Amino acid sequence: MDESFDVQRDHLVLMKDLKRLLRKGGTIMFSNNKRGFRMDLDGLAALGLKAQEITQKTLSQDFARNRQIHNCWLITAA
Repeated sequence: MDESFDVQRDHLVLMKDLKRLLRKGGTIMFSNNKRGFRMDLDGLAALGLKAQEITQKTLSQDFARNRQIHNCWLITAA
């Protein structure tokens, strides 16, 4: 990628590239700290991927008061 990376704008491009490396039965753990991040679930489905949000399981107690500071997903083949 020769341009700047914006996780909201570019996460599907990243997932498309990572899918080529994903083994059968494999999982991508995708985490970011962008406030207001929205996973493009329809875009993932079009790539043959599905997402399970696990943010609450991975959120440090130090940040429990501010839940918008962290996002975490498990991405697998659909």
